[in-house]
Amino acid sequence: MSGLPSAGKASSPGEVAPRRNLSILCEGEPARFTKGSGRLELAESIVSPANPLTARVIVNRIWKMHFGQGIVRTPSNFGQLGGRPTHPELLDYLASQFVEKGWSVKALHREILLSATYQLSADYNGANAAKDPENRLLWRANLRQRLDAEELRDSLLAVAGKLDLDMYGPAAPLTDSNRRPPSMGMSGATQPDRMLSLFEFPESK
Repeated sequence: MSGLPSAGKASSPGEVAPRRNLSILCEGEPARFTKGSGRLELAESIVSPANPLTARVIVNRIWKMHFGQGIVRTPSNFGQLGGRPTHPELLDYLASQFVEKGWSVKALHREILLSATYQLSADYNGANAAKDPENRLLWRANLRQRLDAEELRDSLLAVAGKLDLDMYGPAAPLTDSNRRPPSMGMSGATQPDRMLSLFEFPESK
């Protein structure tokens, strides 16, 4: 082991790494964090206007939620090994609007859902399908998308006219007699809701 540099030995540590953001996410040398634990400064640097990556990642994930696929189809990899955006100008526009409107997720949902693209018909067109079989150019609405466990439960209760929309109050176990949305209930690991567990609902929330 004598060939190892001294900095690689536990008994001989190197210099303490300063608290700061990753240099790859900053222009030039990242400023050091000097206030308290540095967590607030880290959060501010993540949402800084000089770091457009954060807004793009959030916008892409919300777009994926509504369309089944993101504008970048590798939502967890925006690097060189990830996919290229199908509509880069749209991604930049939505990201800039997201920041300008105070990082309002509600406003972003409204922007997407009121768009003509989201309201397209799912009708099939042979000529378009021949040119773009994966619908990457969004010439029609994507067909059926899988609902998650919470959405499926709420939909079944709503159709049956039994969904309880009363607000507030203590959370109660998600049982057959509790007809409130899962966001207002609780599910434990020892006694999970049987229906939700069939659809990969988390064991605890």
